[in-house]
Amino acid sequence: MEKINYEKSLTRLEEITAILEKGEVSLDEMIKLYSEGTQIASACTKALSEAQAKITTLSQDNND
Repeated sequence: MEKINYEKSLTRLEEITAILEKGEVSLDEMIKLYSEGTQIASACTKALSEAQAKITTLSQDNND
């Protein structure tokens, strides 16, 4: 997956969640949305981990 915009990804994830909670789409569409949602969640988790690593590195650099 390409580099993500975290905020836009979270917004899309919220949209997907709302659609799935309503339950007004077909089973096939639910599966597609669920798959998209899990990919977005994974990408967001990775982005957060990378940001945390950068912050840790910067904090250590400032303490040296």
